[in-house]
Amino acid sequence: MSTMKEKQAAQLAQRAKADVVAKLKSKVKSAADLQHKTFAPLRWIVPGVLTEGLSMLVGKPKVGKSWMALDIAIAVSTGGACMGRPCEQGDVLALFLEDNERRIQRRMTEMIGANKQDWPPRLSYVTTSDDWPRLGQGGTELIEGWIKQAEKPRLIIVDILERVRDRNTKSNASAYSTDYEALVALHKLASEHQLSILVLHHQRKAGADDLMDTINGTGGIGGALDTLMVLGTDAAGHFLYGRGRDLDEFNNAVEMSKDSKRWIDLGWRPEASTPERKKIVGALLKANRPMSVAEIAKAVPSMKPANVKNRLADMCKDGEVESVARGVYRLPDLQGKLDVADSGEVIL
Repeated sequence: MSTMKEKQAAQLAQRAKADVVAKLKSKVKSAADLQHKTFAPLRWIVPGVLTEGLSMLVGKPKVGKSWMALDIAIAVSTGGACMGRPCEQGDVLALFLEDNERRIQRRMTEMIGANKQDWPPRLSYVTTSDDWPRLGQGGTELIEGWIKQAEKPRLIIVDILERVRDRNTKSNASAYSTDYEALVALHKLASEHQLSILVLHHQRKAGADDLMDTINGTGGIGGALDTLMVLGTDAAGHFLYGRGRDLDEFNNAVEMSKDSKRWIDLGWRPEASTPERKKIVGALLKANRPMSVAEIAKAVPSMKPANVKNRLADMCKDGEVESVARGVYRLPDLQGKLDVADSGEVIL
């Protein structure tokens, strides 16, 4: 009897070992095979800024996150441009879960006009009144259902994370794992369907040396993302900073057009050490050309002309600005930046 039991135990152990070997073969791959694999090129949603995968746009309340998300949605659904960058046309689903239809209509009227052209039929939206379920309560399935029925799904916007993330009901779950799990389902959808999911989220009040550490929450949020962007403000104005797994780091000054409410990329954002220097840099960025001391002083009314002149002299010594003539300054290395016309439109 014992011999039979020993034989059965040996057979079970052998099968278990074979199962492990089979699983390893299906999961562990060789670098030699990888060398010759070919992959589809990375899909850009907004070239240089937003790629396929799971991305997050963070910023403080009222900084303009929702306006920027709507700007991107309009550009992609029409095949237009966002911040001067041409976007490939595709279907967009925008979950505007903090807005009502009246507000969305008003913003789109300001951005593309009420009667100038037909509004994009490829832009689908949901508002706060539509009672969209949280991800674990059917929200993920609804998003996947939209992806499957759309002709060319390219972008999904979630505004804002707190309206779709599942509430923590596990008493033993860490804050990190809770934050990470909140985004795992969205990351899987973006990866499987090769599209972009852009999630909006708040920035915490406390500052940090690294902008990526200003996300409201633990490091679990950043760990689940492919790309993270920060829309913020300093003394020079708005800026958009981003970095990711498939994205080169960028740090650009941006501005919302007063007329069209569309965002404009002003190009590279130089680091300035003091509030006064930041104001001078902001004036030069917006002008996008060399300026005299008098012109800069006029653009920065909070500073006395004598202070502007003294700061410019110091900034010139530190390499923050360049003197192109007596009393005329510019930012270094202006070549290759976008030109901005007087109307606020970006000229490529």
